[in-house]
Amino acid sequence: MADSPAAPPLLRAEALGLRIDDRQILRGVSLQVQAGEFLGLIGPNGAGKTTLLRLLLGVLKPTAGEVRLKGRALSGLGARERARVIAYLSQEEVSPFAFPVLDLVLMGRYPHRGRLERERESDLDKARRALSYVGLSGFEERYFHELSGGERQLVLFARVLAQEAELLLLDEPTSNLDIRHQDLFFSMALELTREGQAVVACVHDLDVASRYCSRLVLLDRGQVAADGAPASVLRPEILDAVFEIPTMVTPNAATGSLSVSVVPRCWPGEGPRVHLIGGAGGAVNLTRELTRLGCRVSGGIAHEFDADHTLWRNLRLPCRVVGAFQRIGPEDVRGAAALVEEADLTVLASFPVGPGNLENLRLAARARRLVILASGPEDPPRTFFSEEGRELFTGLSARWPVKDYASLARELQEGRIPGADRPAGSSAR
Repeated sequence: MADSPAAPPLLRAEALGLRIDDRQILRGVSLQVQAGEFLGLIGPNGAGKTTLLRLLLGVLKPTAGEVRLKGRALSGLGARERARVIAYLSQEEVSPFAFPVLDLVLMGRYPHRGRLERERESDLDKARRALSYVGLSGFEERYFHELSGGERQLVLFARVLAQEAELLLLDEPTSNLDIRHQDLFFSMALELTREGQAVVACVHDLDVASRYCSRLVLLDRGQVAADGAPASVLRPEILDAVFEIPTMVTPNAATGSLSVSVVPRCWPGEGPRVHLIGGAGGAVNLTRELTRLGCRVSGGIAHEFDADHTLWRNLRLPCRVVGAFQRIGPEDVRGAAALVEEADLTVLASFPVGPGNLENLRLAARARRLVILASGPEDPPRTFFSEEGRELFTGLSARWPVKDYASLARELQEGRIPGADRPAGSSAR
């Protein structure tokens, strides 16, 4: 039996361009929206998100390309006809008139009434139901301009709901909402897509976009930089280039979606090379601090799936790794030697030393500059399972400074590299 043909898109934009005077605002933007889809438009400020939304709405005319709504050219549809299919919520709406809330929500019923027709009882029912859905039952007689910014935005969303459009265009809809109402707003929008409506929303918060949107379109200087599922768009190699700042993308254990964090740089130009020798998660906090400061961090030798290795892998840091239960051997030390010997500073974190990672102490002995991180109350204990390990560590601590986390971090924050050059007479093993 032949597969049934795919449903035609609710909305399709083909090679959209917009030029105003000598400024090219959008160039070659193509996308389509299916019924039941939650599409997020993301990108830096000035990337063209709001402009694209207004082109899809029909209030701006493209200078190139076209928009088709349910197969028909959007430019050939009248305002009322468009409004039966598309509802729009702007970032902020200020009314010069003192409208009661119910009257404002009833404006959403305009496309469904005749030109001079008054609202019917069914219109009033739908307006009240929309207010109840957004949690504003009892606000009908209050005046819009007297409400808080968050309450006003929920009233405007109720107006969109009352419009009963097939496609909702939302421009930064939660910019004035606290996190509880933000979650409520996007949850309600997501529920509408499950009922068959489509939502296209400009979203600044990438974590929110990942959690609620089924698809993302990333705009960069008026062009589409990426289009696809959140996991294919929210990738550091893509985001770093578009937002021009280092990012880290990690799974959110609570929601199952992705979380995007900025890794700001505090060192001018390229920061110092710092190699971390850790284990059992002993280098996790320091890794995060150093990357935040802009240091060029490397790690190892680590065991696969160790907490330190997991973080280094997620941050795409150079590191030497062996199998989860493999003993680190002399050949692994030789393989990692370049990372240590080229580093401006090597830090030996606190971790239990046993036969499987004893060679990491010999790796530390190759350092040009070494700082030993003192064990803190939250760190894995520095215990030794052999006398050989204890002797190696005693030798290192006799030659190199031991610093607590706060002191080490403070020196790096001040732009100073701790530790002295290798003491006279010492040599790599």
